[in-house]
This record gives sequence, structure tokens and C-alpha cells, in this order.
Amino acid sequence: MRAALRIVFSRYGIVVIILLLVVGVIALTQGREDFPLGSDDAEEGSTSSDPSQELTVDDGITAPECEGAECEEDGSPLHDPYEEAELPEEAVEKALAFAEAWVDTAGKNSNTWFQGMQPYMTEEAAELMRGVDPISVPATAITGEAEVDGGEVRIPMDTGVLVLPMKEGGNDWAAQGWLVSAIDWEPA
Repeated sequence: MRAALRIVFSRYGIVVIILLLVVGVIALTQGREDFPLGSDDAEEGSTSSDPSQELTVDDGITAPECEGAECEEDGSPLHDPYEEAELPEEAVEKALAFAEAWVDTAGKNSNTWFQGMQPYMTEEAAELMRGVDPISVPATAITGEAEVDGGEVRIPMDTGVLVLPMKEGGNDWAAQGWLVSAIDWEPA
């Protein structure tokens, strides 16, 4: 009996026991149906052979039904009142101030350049811009009027368009207001 216990509790015995357990678990999972939620109906021979018909996913969102022009009217429950709202003039002014600081790279190191833009950015955008070399700015001057496109301000530059998504909020360097939340560049 001692010899049998020595073999079972040796390294090789433990490895064999673990292998048997793993093989047993694999064998059990292979024999199950592909139903994540086992139900008695599936075992009793349900008439549906498609599992997607038995289990439905509810995303929790309900949308009222409407058809035609009534869906687009202001009184419609599907009408988004903010869909057509334009950014206020304050947001456009902040975007322009940021753009002026962004192209003002002459004789500035990355820290000085960053400090000029910092008050106009969200903290997340500022973290992404920290340490960027001002030589990487692809433009040198603003060449046209800023245009509002939904929640973005598009500013024409000499070599492309600077696209600035705006977000209302605050940061450590400026009071509550409109801030640049990201920087996108569309080359000409």
C-alpha cells in the first residue's frame, strides 16, 4: 500500500492525475449542446433547431415606431433637439485662439509652444500634446474664416484644414468653457 501511495503522490503520479482531470473536463464539454443557458426545452426536443430563435438579446433600448415625415418633425420622439445645434461663438473663438497658438512655432521650444496652447485644450488633449515638437506642425498661417461643422470647428490653413472637435468643460489652466478635445489635420 505504501508503494502505491508513493507512486500516486510522486511528481509523475500528480502529473497523471492532472492529465486525467483535463481529459475528463474536455470530454464533458465536447458532449454538451451549444446552448449557453441550458434549458429543459432543449433536452426534451424543442421544435426550433436554430439557437438564435430560442435566445434573444435585448439591448435595453426602446425606440417608438414612426413612419415618414412625422419622424423628422420637432415633436417626434425620435427627433434629436441638439442635432441641428451649432457651436456658440465662444467655441469658435477658443478654436481660433488655439489655432493661432498652434501655428505660432517660430523660435519656440516644445515646452513654450505647449504652454501657449494649453489653456485652450481639455486635459486629455493636453496630455497627448505634451512633449510634441513644434517643428511637426504642418502649417504656418491661418488663411480663411473658421467654419462650424456640427461639434467641430474647421479652420483653413496654408497647407490644409485644421479640424478641432470642441467640448464644453474645464481644465487646470482655464475656467469652465469650450475647449479643444482633439486635433485633426486634413492636408490640402
